[in-house]
Amino acid sequence: MPEPSRPATTSALVESFGGKRGLIDSGLPAVVFVFVNSVVQALRDDGQPYLAPALIAALATGVGIMALRLLRRQTLQQAASGFLGLAIAVYFANRSGEARGFFLPGIFINIGYGLLFLGSAVVGWPLVGAIIGAIEGLGDRWRTDARLRRTFALVTVGWALGVFGLRAAVQGALYLADRPGLLAAARLLMGWPLTILAVVVTLWATRRATRAVLGNGPETA
Repeated sequence: MPEPSRPATTSALVESFGGKRGLIDSGLPAVVFVFVNSVVQALRDDGQPYLAPALIAALATGVGIMALRLLRRQTLQQAASGFLGLAIAVYFANRSGEARGFFLPGIFINIGYGLLFLGSAVVGWPLVGAIIGAIEGLGDRWRTDARLRRTFALVTVGWALGVFGLRAAVQGALYLADRPGLLAAARLLMGWPLTILAVVVTLWATRRATRAVLGNGPETA
């Protein structure tokens, strides 16, 4: 079986975690929300929070993203899931009356993903192994190779702590400090840039062991 090229594997792995465009689309409404909210608060004299214009602007941005995808005849799956997340964020912000509430669902989502990835490694079915196994055409063969099992488990733990856990920790700290502007920046910077970095590290860590399975058969314990 021919080994997939590195660019093809990288692209497929990035897409499995939402894709660059999906990760950018999920961050753009947050930036719009914070910007409009900052302008509105600067124009008000009483200093009281008034989130309605910012929430409407964020929702309008989400609708615009979906409309743009329709015009380009692109899949709506990521945009629709992103809009659902946006609607939940708007609900949290509106319910709490605080701008930082907009970012609370994202923090919970990262905690959930971190626990899911960590748990999969603990029970012996690391999610990174399942994803790369499907992309590389390994099926379940990676589970018969001791070195590859260990590698995928370590990389999955790395995703749990170094990606999802780091996002939750940084954004959680900014949430507690009530810094919505920095929360929006962190959401962007820790979105697709961190994901692509993690994908590159993942491929570097697993490439050699994956080649052994593809070329020389499994390495048993």
